[in-house]
Amino acid sequence: MLKRHLDNLLTKIIDWWFRVATIERYLIGSGLALLLGVYGSAAAIIIFLRLVLGVAPEGLVKETIETLDVVILGFALLLIGTGVALAVVRFFGEARMRSKKRNVVIEARGLRDDDGKALADTIRNAHEGAVISVLLNLRNKLDGEIIKPDKAVDEIMVMHRHLNQTCEDGDRNDLKTFYGGLAPVPYTFLTGVLLDDEGAIITYDWDRVQETWRKVDDNDDGRSFIVEGLDAIWDVAEVVVALAFSYPVNDDDLNTTFTLPEVTLTLDGMSSDGHWSQQKQNRLAQEFFEVAKQLSGRGVQRIHLVLAAPNSVVFTFGRRYDKRNLPGIVVYQYQRGKKPAYPWGILMPVAGVERAKVFHSLGSAKGSD
Repeated sequence: MLKRHLDNLLTKIIDWWFRVATIERYLIGSGLALLLGVYGSAAAIIIFLRLVLGVAPEGLVKETIETLDVVILGFALLLIGTGVALAVVRFFGEARMRSKKRNVVIEARGLRDDDGKALADTIRNAHEGAVISVLLNLRNKLDGEIIKPDKAVDEIMVMHRHLNQTCEDGDRNDLKTFYGGLAPVPYTFLTGVLLDDEGAIITYDWDRVQETWRKVDDNDDGRSFIVEGLDAIWDVAEVVVALAFSYPVNDDDLNTTFTLPEVTLTLDGMSSDGHWSQQKQNRLAQEFFEVAKQLSGRGVQRIHLVLAAPNSVVFTFGRRYDKRNLPGIVVYQYQRGKKPAYPWGILMPVAGVERAKVFHSLGSAKGSD
């Protein structure tokens, strides 16, 4: 145990010495060089004179060097002491800064039965500052089917209130917010809608290949949605929007639930691994926003949204959905092989809806409840 702590301390000292170019490093280095000169100069000079002259007046050399020892030694210790003092001041200053920094980590769990690797641990290893973990545990399943969605909605609302209280404590400039999750689509979209006003949020997603959390920060590949069915929508109150980002949305599944006009958005080059760019997600969310705005202009009052997309994409789309100027929206949960295939959704708190609520399908959704 002690050996491990000593090894860690030595590693940090070596890392600091070679990585950080600070004035204290130069002061300490200069002082150590002078000390080496004090205790090694006499012998070095004598050896040099012997090599050059063949003889060395050792007594005279030693006497001369010794008269300088006290001055050099004192100056060297002054340099080292000043360097150490500055290093200590810097260390405690940086420690205070780190203590002020807070990383609020929101992790939504709703699909995986095991705990897996916590997102908070990933953030703790990659970012300075205290980590405040907000675990949104939405797992409540029976034989693979999600039950009690009303309870999950309550949990998400509680999380939002808790996050608001956390952000009010301290300076927001010292606060970073992170989100990552593996949760059903309606829960994730609702989380995004609620966190819309929380400023910049750094998004992570679960890399299924590497089996670890990965930051969404790759380059935008420029691919866009192919929109179909929009031109046929006129003077209807409700429509289905089927958005296929990572997997296609099956028409037969839609027909088990909806008998409404349909608009489809299909990503060109659809892929389950094409979501690692936040810039791309924001751009595609804006494309979806524009479609919703056009639907609103054509009289649509409610959108029934079906998404086949990774968690981080759903979260981003929820954050970008305009709460005031777009139609009301219900986001649905998909159940493969069931009838209806979209048994329930969540009516989002937008377009005048004060609070999110669960919206159940009855065979085929024809319109508002």
